[in-house]
Amino acid sequence: MTSREAAVVEAVTDTWARLRGTARGAGVVPALTELRAAVCAGALPCGPGGHALVPTAVADGCDVAWANGRVVPRAADREDVLTEITVSGGALVALRNRGEALPDAPEAPVRAWTLGLAWVRLGLSDRLMDACMVYLGGRTVGGGTLLNQQMVKGALAEVAIEHLEIETMLGGAAPGDLDDAAVAHLHAQITRADQMLLRLLGASGFLADGPGQIARVSELLADVYVGHAPERGSR
Repeated sequence: MTSREAAVVEAVTDTWARLRGTARGAGVVPALTELRAAVCAGALPCGPGGHALVPTAVADGCDVAWANGRVVPRAADREDVLTEITVSGGALVALRNRGEALPDAPEAPVRAWTLGLAWVRLGLSDRLMDACMVYLGGRTVGGGTLLNQQMVKGALAEVAIEHLEIETMLGGAAPGDLDDAAVAHLHAQITRADQMLLRLLGASGFLADGPGQIARVSELLADVYVGHAPERGSR
């Protein structure tokens, strides 16, 4: 491991807990901003397909971008703005970078980003759980709240177990400790937990500006940077 890589590992592992807490308490924009500052300050992190989904201020402040896992200069004629998503606390912009990396271009800290992103998404799932608790505690049925219904409590317990399993796998892991397939499965597990929570929100989970937006943006981040997890046992 080079001194640069060691510095990245140290910075990232010291930041995990804060990333999760920021995502839970403040939302996706501050959490992604912190993740980018820790992992790839000055660079636009792009997924395997050249796509990026970052806070607008982050995109505006990058001179270089990732292409095929390497760092390349940004150029307006090789970049497309796809859409902008308004979220609580700011906005995210979706871009596609069509730059090509030379073989001797510096490697991008992709594994640090995808691992840190899992912590961010776990915090966003915590945030969605908090929203569910508020929603269910305010809805009544049969003289009691939905939160006290046995089936609802069982569903929330399942999500809590999923969160604990994810936290156990992520805890203490530095970039490279988990292979790409393991990280992809963790992201898929976070998506499943969010889908379970969305079902508890009823129709409110489908509102564009409702709590369900957390889950949709979180899943989109996984699609951009990780893709779909392979089936267990596949190579």
